[in-house]
Amino acid sequence: MKIAYISTYPPRECGLATFNQNLVNALSLNSSYNAQKSFIVAMNESDNLDEHAYPKEVKFVIRQQNQQDYIDAANFINSSDIDTVIIEHEFGIYGGNSGVFLLSLINRLKKPFITILHTVLKEPNFMQQTIIKEIAIKSSKIVVMSKKAVLFLTSIYQIPKASIKLIEHGVPDLEPIVNNEVSKSELFKNRKVLFTFGLISRNKGLETMIKALPSIVAEHPDVLYIILG
Repeated sequence: MKIAYISTYPPRECGLATFNQNLVNALSLNSSYNAQKSFIVAMNESDNLDEHAYPKEVKFVIRQQNQQDYIDAANFINSSDIDTVIIEHEFGIYGGNSGVFLLSLINRLKKPFITILHTVLKEPNFMQQTIIKEIAIKSSKIVVMSKKAVLFLTSIYQIPKASIKLIEHGVPDLEPIVNNEVSKSELFKNRKVLFTFGLISRNKGLETMIKALPSIVAEHPDVLYIILG
């Protein structure tokens, strides 16, 4: 199996980039996966093609606000011998109004593709709703990571449930617990630790967790919540 991925990608600091890299690494463990022929189409925030020192698996770079790059990327993928495409979708990483430039790419793709929707809005504007509907029509399958997203897609966006696949959000394999200096800290001694790590932004729900803490602590006084971003 040879796969092209369209997403942000490290060293760009972006949650989607990390997610996509983890996905690539996980799929590479599959015996049918052809890592040599698979590649990344990376999304750049600026017009500088040298903005990031990408690894060798990145074969094409799209400048977010350059619509011609999306057309060229579609042609590049079509001329390759990959079997399928995986598109990571967040409105903010694609150019044009609400990321509409992505449609310039998918409407030209001659390869089957799967789209992973990382944000499904409950109250989309007309453009956002139109884009998601168009993506769903063109995609072989839409992947989301929560039951709520499935509900929104079927009820608000009128996307057939048969077109949607629910795959819960995974995490990378973690290293075994080690007896390090941090774990010995008095801060953690005899505490139940709740931990949020990674990139921090307004849409992560941190304020919801903070508002819930008084109720949690009332029942579990030994709880400690750490945000490490």
